[in-house]
Amino acid sequence: HRRLDRIRSEKETTAKTVAELSGKKSRAQEILEAVIAEIQNLGESVTRLRESLNDQKAHLSRQVKQTQTLEMERNEIRSRYSALKKMEDNYEWYKEGVRALLKARDEASGHDTTPATRAILGLSADIFEPELSYETAAEAALGEALQYVLVENQDAGESLIAYLKTTGTGRSGIIPVKSIKPHPPVGSVPTDHPGRLLNHVTVREGYAPVAEALLGTTLVAETLSDAIKLWKQNGIQATIVTIDGDLITPRGILVGGSGEQLSGILAKKHELKSLAIHLTGLEERLGSARDALKKMESEVREVETRLQQMIESQAALSRKQTEAEKANYILAEDLKHAKRHLEILDLEEEQILGEAEDIDADIARFRKELEDLGETLRHARLECDEMTGRIRSRSDEMERTGQEVVDLKLNLTALSAKRESSTQTLNRLKIYQDEGCRRLEDLSAQIQSKTGQITHLNQAKTEWEENLKTIYEDVRTIEAVVEKSEADYRAIEERLKENEGAAIDIQKERESLMEQIRLLALEQSEHQIKRDNLINHLQERYQTPFEILLKEIEDLTQEDSPGAPPEPTEALREALASLKKRIERIGDVNMGALKEYEELQSRYDFLTTQKDDLTKAVEDLHKVIKKINQITRERFLTTFHAINEKLKEVFPRLFEGGTAELMMTEPDDVLETGVEFMIHPPGKRVTRMSLLSGGEKALSAIALIFSIFLLKPASFCLMDEIDAPLDDVNVHRFNNLLKIIGEKSQIILITHNKKSMEFADTLFGITMEQKGISKIVSVNLTKATS
Repeated sequence: HRRLDRIRSEKETTAKTVAELSGKKSRAQEILEAVIAEIQNLGESVTRLRESLNDQKAHLSRQVKQTQTLEMERNEIRSRYSALKKMEDNYEWYKEGVRALLKARDEASGHDTTPATRAILGLSADIFEPELSYETAAEAALGEALQYVLVENQDAGESLIAYLKTTGTGRSGIIPVKSIKPHPPVGSVPTDHPGRLLNHVTVREGYAPVAEALLGTTLVAETLSDAIKLWKQNGIQATIVTIDGDLITPRGILVGGSGEQLSGILAKKHELKSLAIHLTGLEERLGSARDALKKMESEVREVETRLQQMIESQAALSRKQTEAEKANYILAEDLKHAKRHLEILDLEEEQILGEAEDIDADIARFRKELEDLGETLRHARLECDEMTGRIRSRSDEMERTGQEVVDLKLNLTALSAKRESSTQTLNRLKIYQDEGCRRLEDLSAQIQSKTGQITHLNQAKTEWEENLKTIYEDVRTIEAVVEKSEADYRAIEERLKENEGAAIDIQKERESLMEQIRLLALEQSEHQIKRDNLINHLQERYQTPFEILLKEIEDLTQEDSPGAPPEPTEALREALASLKKRIERIGDVNMGALKEYEELQSRYDFLTTQKDDLTKAVEDLHKVIKKINQITRERFLTTFHAINEKLKEVFPRLFEGGTAELMMTEPDDVLETGVEFMIHPPGKRVTRMSLLSGGEKALSAIALIFSIFLLKPASFCLMDEIDAPLDDVNVHRFNNLLKIIGEKSQIILITHNKKSMEFADTLFGITMEQKGISKIVSVNLTKATS
């Protein structure tokens, strides 16, 4: 009965345990289903967010291309504008005399003195602004008058012409604005004539008389045929110009063709103005594009942050699901074992109850036999006592045998349950093994694919590096050529200046000699005329040729006074001979200087062209270098900020608090800046890495390395004794961080630290049982633990 009570008590306890485990399993199953549902919802959210991120990145890429296109267009327009502006500022569109006057005015503008050039109001080209399609016509009609200098009155114009003569710097037309006279009214063009060119030209305020004087009698026609028809009309004496630049003078002279190009001053001024407007618009569009680009980059970063947070939440839920499945499995196993134990207790109870009934039947039978054999028993008490002892002995033996049977049944039931559990575990392990094999094959295929991609990218990187080296070498070569060309250019320019000075001196000497020759020739002509007049007078008076008279005079002179001085005629001859000898001594004008000047000018033009080509090539290379620097700067800043953000997450995990930050030593010069690693350990002040202890240095370096690694985790991560400087506490923090990294990458760690080995899933050891022969020994700690 005590045994039955014990079994019933244990059965009651086991039943409570089964009920409790059933409740826990139901709750665990509900938690597992809730986690799975949450994972599914989060997975859908991650998918939608990734699609949104891809769309935003596509928009961002298009915006980047649009911004780059605008920058390239802006740079091209700016280059063209700068070139035209420089030409305008240097007056390269005008003749030498005009250029000399304008430069002299600019040089004199900063002095207190007021030379003649200070009276210049501008150029006639500055006051006209024709419509776009009439620029060629206006330039053909104005011709050289486009380069005329505007002054207030004729006195100022006279001073400018005197200045040009004094300096010998060329010729220029001068327009006195206040005293200019319009065309005579006879045959002039009426102001309301439909073909009047001035109707298509905007004139600066205050210069209408100048415009009337220059273009008041000019008409415009579509073609030369239309111009000829218009010229043949009666009542109009005007210059007629076509849209293409052909021209008919009032006298009917035709000017046109395709050989000589017009100066294009008006077109260049119009282009310069249009470029300035276009450049302003491009700057505004580029600013808007850059603002939009920054906004889109900020939005992409926000979405990436949200996506990263969702992925981390997804990973946390996956871990939670694994833990829930594990807890659910443990509860199921415990519940199964409890139910098995309850079944065993039921069997034991039934067995004990059956044994009690058998014993009661035996006792009744024995009592009946005792009553029937009472007398025999009394006579055979000794035998009965002996039999009673034997019965007791057999009862004890039977009880022991029954207990053994119960124990065997219990063992059989436990073994059956264990076999069933082992069979199920084996089946699950086989399923896990098959999944692991398939996963291993997928990973192998991915590794091969990634290896091919890495090889291809390395080749592409090598090619780009070689191309970049070639470009830098070309840049250095071109810079050297440019420097040499500039030196040659300066030397030639110096020689040219010297030759120009020499040519000017020679020209002045030539002009002086030519003037002397002209005076001598004039004097010779006067003497010749006097001589001819005298000869004619003598011949008329004596009616005898001059040669005969001269011969008679010489004969008489020799007869009267031999050795007397010659007559004035002979003196004239001697003076004439002396003059001729003097002219011969002067010699011919040295024309070689002009030829040499032309050769040097040709050489100068050739080198200038080469210099311009080299300058353009250098500018193009500078653009490429600038673009490379810009991309490098953007990528560096993006990576730099991303590493700082990741460092804020990783550093507190290793130090259990504190902060760390990368700081640029020269933020304004990103390409040349250094990077300082500033660390703020918990409970200490901010310091540099060089001032930390050995363990803190190691942890800080690990935090920085992992911050870089976690930006784009690789499939494998190999570390060689990275935990060697760490103590046990820091090793534990380090290993906790490795667990997080191990969720995305497979980690291979070479270590001698026992704490690090405890965190590993698989250990590989290298042993050398025989000299020169290494052997790899592996232990799967996960399987060994389970």
